[in-house]
Formats: sequence, structure tokens, C-alpha cells
Amino acid sequence: MNIVLQIYLEHKNDVIRNIEIDSEKSLEELHYEIIKSLNLNKHEMASFYMTDEEFNLLKEIPLFKINEEEVGACEMKEISITSVFPIINSQLIYVYDFMKMWRFLVTYISKSENNKDHSNVIYQVGKMPESETEIYFESNNDISENRDELEDEYY
Repeated sequence: MNIVLQIYLEHKNDVIRNIEIDSEKSLEELHYEIIKSLNLNKHEMASFYMTDEEFNLLKEIPLFKINEEEVGACEMKEISITSVFPIINSQLIYVYDFMKMWRFLVTYISKSENNKDHSNVIYQVGKMPESETEIYFESNNDISENRDELEDEYY
């Protein structure tokens, strides 16, 4: 059975792709369909993440395992699309290129009557921006006040 997944970039400009894909294919195959549809570099790292209702990242599903000793970790090629998108409106976060941290919301939006074995982009809006979304980290502590103390302690 084919399903339609919507890929939505977290950015100020709308970038959307609806991809029709066989639900029995692996997440790795979906990963390559996403990067192909957005003209991204296929040599960058990426992961899918299970989330809660507030989109907190929970379980990571990496392109491949970094640590072979990690118990219970699965690679994208080991997981079928249907197992992580069991019902319409199921969602995952897809993170591409860990240096730029492109984040996409992937949502199962509908079933398809099409039973062809190949994947299709059936709807698209926008193109990938030149630069990534700026991410700012904030701290509650003013490090400049404590810098002298830290320098004395460690140097």
C-alpha cells in the first residue's frame, strides 16, 4: 500500500514536499527520497526521531549506528515506514546535516490508491533556502561575571 507523507521544513520560508511512497519500504529509502526531492547532498548524516505531543525528541533512528555496542538501537534500513506511521497524522522529526541542523516535520497525511512500486513527489512548495535557520542558545548565568574565577581555578 502506498501512503502520502508531507515533509515540512522548519524555517521562515515554506518548503513542503508531499511524497507518495510504498509503506513497506524502509526509513532509509524514505530518507533518500526526501534528499532527492529537496536536491540535498546524499552524503550528509541524518536521523529520524520519535517525538511526544510537544515535539520533544525521544528515540533516535539514525542512518547508521555510530556505536555498535548500543543495545536496542535500530538503523533506518531496519525499520519500515508503516511501523512508525501506523495511522494518519502520525509524525516524526527528520534532522538532516548535523552541522546545519535542518529540521523537518514528517506527517502521514493520507493513503494512496496508487500501487506503483516507485515513489513520487506529488506536491511541492518552495525550495531549500541558502542558509539554515539560526539557532540561539541562551543561558541564565552571566558567564562574564564568573570568568575571572574560572580562569584562576583552571589555569
